[in-house]
Amino acid sequence: AAPVSLGKIVRSKKKGKFVKDSHQFSTMPPRVLEMHQELLDKIEELRKVSENSNINVIEGSGKFGIITSGVSYLYVKEALKELNVSLPILKLGFFHPLAVKKIGRFLQGKSRVLIVEELDPYLEREINVIARKINPGLEIFGKSHLSEARELKPEHVISAISKLLKKKVDFNKHLQKFESLVFPKRRPNLCPGCPYWLVFGAVKKAVDQKKVIFGGEIGCYMLAAYPPHNIQDYLYCMGSSVGLAHGIKKASPNQKLIAFVGDSSFFHSAIPALINAVVNKSNPLIIVMNNQTTAMTGHQLHPGSSLNPNKIEIEGIIRACGVENLKTIDPINQKEMISTIKSFLNKKEVSVIIARRPCLFVNR
Repeated sequence: AAPVSLGKIVRSKKKGKFVKDSHQFSTMPPRVLEMHQELLDKIEELRKVSENSNINVIEGSGKFGIITSGVSYLYVKEALKELNVSLPILKLGFFHPLAVKKIGRFLQGKSRVLIVEELDPYLEREINVIARKINPGLEIFGKSHLSEARELKPEHVISAISKLLKKKVDFNKHLQKFESLVFPKRRPNLCPGCPYWLVFGAVKKAVDQKKVIFGGEIGCYMLAAYPPHNIQDYLYCMGSSVGLAHGIKKASPNQKLIAFVGDSSFFHSAIPALINAVVNKSNPLIIVMNNQTTAMTGHQLHPGSSLNPNKIEIEGIIRACGVENLKTIDPINQKEMISTIKSFLNKKEVSVIIARRPCLFVNR
C-alpha cells in the first residue's frame, strides 16, 4: 500500500451570515409552485454538465456494448479480461440527471446492450426509455442475466457476458484460484473487554430467553443477534427499537420485552419514541447501552459523551419524558444488574436501565 502523508489540518476562520430572503427560502404557496419549476430548470442545467462530464466515459466500439457504473465497472473489466474479449463500455459516473445524449450516442448502431449494475435496475429502466427513441430494435439485457438481490460478484458478470456471447467458460478453472486459499471462519464479535458483554450476560441470567422479546438497534450491540448472545428478535434502523417495543407491547401486552438502545441512538432518535411509550402507557424495559461514545462509526462525541464539555445527562432527559422506573448501573455489578432487570421487567409502566460503563477506547 502507498504511504499516506498527513498534512496540517487548517480550520477555516470564515464565518457564515444568513441573508434574509424569504423569496428564496420560504416555501409558502404560491411561491413553492415557482420553486418547483426552478428546480426542474436547475436539473436541466445540471444535465448539460453531465453530458460534458469526463466521469461519463465511452471506451471502444462494436455492436454489443455494456453500460455500467461504480464498482460494477471493475467487475466488467475483470470479466472481459477473464474471457479474453474486447467490448465497448459506457461507464456512467454521473447518475442524476443522466447524460441522455451521450447514452443515445452509445446506443446508436448497437444490436445488444448489457446493463451491469448492483441491485435495483435503475439504469436498465432509464436506458430502456432512451432506447425507444434512439434504437427501437435494440435488445437490452440486465436483470434477466444478473440478480437484483444479494452481492454482485465478478463471476456473475463473467457468466452473463459469456451467455450472451455464447462463449463457454470453465468455471472450475476460475474457482481453482480461490480454492487453495484458506480463510479462518470468524463471526462478528464484540471487542474483548467491551462492557456490552456484561449487559448481555446479565440479561441472559435474568430472564428466560424463550419468553422475552429482544429489540435491537444500530450500533455495536446489534451483535447481540450472533452467537454466543442470540438475543435479538428485531432490528430495523437507528432509534427504532423503542418505537417498535411500544407497538409490540400495545398489540401483545402480556409478552415481556427488552429493548436495547445506545446512548448516541437515544439522543439521535429514541426520545420521541420514549415519550410516546410513556404517554400511551406501554411497559417495555429499555436498556440504554451507555458506553459514552458513538463506538461503531468512529467514536464521535454525542450530547451525553463524558468528554463533551457541554454534556447532557441522559437521566435528566429520561425523567423529563415521564419515566419513573429509572436506574443507572455499572454492569460490572452483575448482581444489581440481574436483580434490576428482573424487577423492572414486571413493572406496569415503562422502565429504563442505564447500563453505564465506558467503551475501552474512550479513555485511551
